[in-house]
Amino acid sequence: MHIAERKERPWQGVTAYVEENRELVTIYGILLFILVISSAASPTFRTSANAFNVLRQAVALGLVSLGQTYVILSGGIDLSVGATISLVSVYTSGMMAGRFERMFPVILLVLGVSVAIGSTNGLVITRLRIPPFIATLCAGSIIQGLVLLYAKAPIGKISDEFRFFAEGYVGFVPFPVLFLAALVALSWVILRLTVLGRYIYATGGNEEIARLSGIRTKWIVAFCYVFCSLTAALSGLFLCSRMGIGDPQVGGLNYDRYDLDSIAAVLIGGTRLGGGRGSILGTIAGVLIVSVLNNILNLLDVQTFWQWIVKGVIILGAVAVYARGQLASE
Repeated sequence: MHIAERKERPWQGVTAYVEENRELVTIYGILLFILVISSAASPTFRTSANAFNVLRQAVALGLVSLGQTYVILSGGIDLSVGATISLVSVYTSGMMAGRFERMFPVILLVLGVSVAIGSTNGLVITRLRIPPFIATLCAGSIIQGLVLLYAKAPIGKISDEFRFFAEGYVGFVPFPVLFLAALVALSWVILRLTVLGRYIYATGGNEEIARLSGIRTKWIVAFCYVFCSLTAALSGLFLCSRMGIGDPQVGGLNYDRYDLDSIAAVLIGGTRLGGGRGSILGTIAGVLIVSVLNNILNLLDVQTFWQWIVKGVIILGAVAVYARGQLASE
């Protein structure tokens, strides 16, 4: 009897974990399914070089999606991240002008500007009681206007040393992948192992109850918007480093819509729109799903408008599967 019980314990542990993390297991199952189909569809997809390429492509979206996760968990949404990415990219390259001695001062300056953007978003939302959708949409419009006033075409030049941020390696692993992994770990620790993380979940679950419980919800919301703007700035620095120049449209006017894509990645990963439920690990799964889809569709030479259709259908299906699993667990 004791031997049988010992043999069952590992399986019981796995079963309990699956039951407790049904949404997370579901979304990673979807990611695995997409990886298998992609590997079968293209031999190039299976190469180690392409695997690192996918991971590198996921960095920009991954960085901004971490901050978006915090904002959505707190019950908000941030539509200004795409414009913030463009702002950081353009002003970094324009002010750096290819000179190494300007690199660190410029980086600190644009990070400081991003903190100001996040603080302003948080202030407008918590003090003026303007809905996050409207507040951040207007902020994004203002920021993009400032970008286009500064440059309407690609501008500036980065220093050679700054290229390491996007193109460097530590051993055989790309540095930006390690940087993203470190920030993922930090974000997970804050949410899961600190009082601040518990307050973020509580605020998103029910802000009024959290406030009556003694939580300074306005400060919690403001922190989430500052963190989101900071991760958007890091994404802008990465894109600037990778392109070697600042593009006023890189945040979303003509290219990837980082505001909408980051929201999609967060929701695909199981974070509930409205706050209170979700995880960083789920967001990373969402980021990888979006990045893998972009990669395999490009490898298969699918035309752009068909890519939009295919990605939309697959992402909608992934969210539907997750939502169905969530309803079953409830």
